[in-house]
Amino acid sequence: MIKHFFTTQFLRFLIVGITAAALHWLARYWLNIWLSFPIAVALAYSVGITIAFELNRRFVFPISTRPIIKQARDFILINAAFFPIVWLAAMGFKSLLHNFGINLYVAYIDGIAHALALAVPMFITFLIYKFIAFGNQ
Repeated sequence: MIKHFFTTQFLRFLIVGITAAALHWLARYWLNIWLSFPIAVALAYSVGITIAFELNRRFVFPISTRPIIKQARDFILINAAFFPIVWLAAMGFKSLLHNFGINLYVAYIDGIAHALALAVPMFITFLIYKFIAFGNQ
């Protein structure tokens, strides 16, 4: 199983993931202007999912023979399943940073916590996308 992580496909997945995560992260900052941190993280997740799906479909798994509607359905279900993990990780990292006495401006703490949380499901989602969401029928 580990051999799948030493491929150009996984490298493309990382680049796509970093791009989608960065846009997700920026969306959270923008939403955080009007909304609380937990709600902004939740809403920004949909931005990240949309961008990640399209970039993964085009650049990481372009040879999938599955219909796009099934790819999108499975991608959304997988990400919906991982949402609580990412959300709880963001809240946990924020609390952990505060508990360690890191007294940065609150926006920095929120940003760091959110960025760390986005990296949590990286390896497992690659395999799930590869074999399920974008796998061949």
